[in-house]
Parts: sequence; C-alpha cells; structure tokens
Amino acid sequence: MPEHSTTVRDVAALKVARVGRVEKSDDPLQPFRLLDADGTEVAAVSEFLHHMLADDASPTSLRSYAYELLAWVRFLRAVDVPWHLASRVEARDFALWLKTTKKPPRRRRPDAPAPGSVNPVTGKAAPGENYAARTRRHARAVIRSFDEYHRETHGRPLINPFPQGGAADEGNPNAHHNPMKPFRQPPRRAPTSPRSPSRPRGSFLTRRSTTCSPG
Repeated sequence: MPEHSTTVRDVAALKVARVGRVEKSDDPLQPFRLLDADGTEVAAVSEFLHHMLADDASPTSLRSYAYELLAWVRFLRAVDVPWHLASRVEARDFALWLKTTKKPPRRRRPDAPAPGSVNPVTGKAAPGENYAARTRRHARAVIRSFDEYHRETHGRPLINPFPQGGAADEGNPNAHHNPMKPFRQPPRRAPTSPRSPSRPRGSFLTRRSTTCSPG
C-alpha cells in the first residue's frame, strides 16, 4: 500500500505582492471600496461592506474590514486560489504567513523604543516588527465574517475556511459576527486563531494592584 504523502506549501518562500488598494468614496452607502490588482472593484467585498453598513458598522470599521480583506485577496492571488474556493489549507497558510511576515517599514523617530521592547514603567510593549496577535485575530474574524455572509447568502464557499471555535459552522449564534463587537457567547479558541498574549510579569498594573490593595 503506498505511503500517504502530503504537499505542504512553502509559506516562507511565498511572494505576496502589495497590489490592489482600498479606495475612499463620497458615497455614504459605500464609503470604501476594495480594488484588485487591475483596478477593478471586488464586488463580493463591496456587497459584504454594504451588509455590514446595514448592520450599523461605522465608516471607520468598514475601512478596517476593507484593509483586512485586501490582505486576504493579496494572499490568495499569490497562491492562485479564488476566494470562494479557498479551503482550510489556505486559512492555515494565511495564518502562518501573517504570523511570520514583517509589517511594511515605517519611519521611526531616532528616540523611539526598539520594536517589541517593553516599557519598564507601564509594562506595555512597543509595536513589534511582526503583526501582533490582536491584529491577526481581527483579520481572521473579518475574513470569517465575509465568508460566512457569502456562504449563507449565496451558498459559497461551501465550507467556511475559518471555522468557529466551540461550535459547528452551521447554525452558530455568531454568524455574520461584527468583528468590532463582542461575541454573544464567546467560544473556545478556534483553529488558526492566535492565542491571547499573557501580560508580562512585574508590569505596572500588577505592581499597582499589589501596592495599592487595601489593608
């Protein structure tokens, strides 16, 4: 019997081009649009953003959703997979890519703290060179909501590539969940969802609660 073999995508060698863009408009019913590498509006994203606007999402939230979906569209273009055919393999590889890729370089002040360093007084970490877990969780939530909307409205994708933690995709109470709002019933951590980072020991808040406790 032949040995089972699996081809694993080399995410480290993947070249994700920074093509496409998010465009602001003067249309109050469509304040932001996602344009692909050819400058064509991505209709599936526009429909989702229109749905989220009807769900009382703010323009700031819609802008955030559009940029998260831009990263997903760029990644899928690099692996040559249409969004409605993306599987949990693509979801896994996107999570790995987002975890390991470095953010675009930004101009920093000469006296700015080193990326990822922790302030000894406040215990707060400076932004690192890679995307933080919170950012990656938000990206996952947005893309899952996008896919879930289209899965229930149009029947594709057949299976959401980003499964919900603690419940089956079908009939869960957080379908079309607004990533800017809390879950109604927070489930356990979903597959490919980053873990919440623990607070550094000896941080300002920890010392303050110990020093200022009554008695």
